[in-house]
Amino acid sequence: MRKDIMKTYIYALDLSLNSTGICLFTNDGKFVKALTIDTHRKKETKFKLKQIGETMNKLITKYPPSKIIIEKGFSRFNKSTQAIFRVHGIINYLFCDYEQIYYPSSSVKKLITGKGNSNKLQVQNKILEKYPKIKFNNFDESDAFSVGEMYFLKNKIK
Repeated sequence: MRKDIMKTYIYALDLSLNSTGICLFTNDGKFVKALTIDTHRKKETKFKLKQIGETMNKLITKYPPSKIIIEKGFSRFNKSTQAIFRVHGIINYLFCDYEQIYYPSSSVKKLITGKGNSNKLQVQNKILEKYPKIKFNNFDESDAFSVGEMYFLKNKIK
């Protein structure tokens, strides 16, 4: 297949050091798949980061990206905030050749549920009301989906 007509995908990401949610969409907003990078079993941060990086590299090869939509990081506790920004660094590096768009979590929640302080269950339930055939394995996948949905709705793609 010629590179100029190669199919590409939009990645929607809910980044985490323990459980990164990923949703892949076609460029016109059709949902392709949801998956999770589960690193709970790794003890050291460097091995979690390695697993995230290796998994993302495999996805990039199988599903060439066109754009990356990411839930914006926020500060809560210093140690966990520093760790999550290391995940953001890996993603920024791996996807440096693609446009990266960040949306604040509260803006995504407000668009999806009407309230910026909704919890993960409320967000997931609203998504499933609209898309009942989609199956999520966890809240990380539905959070990633909501970030993608924000992009598509904000840009009037669907």
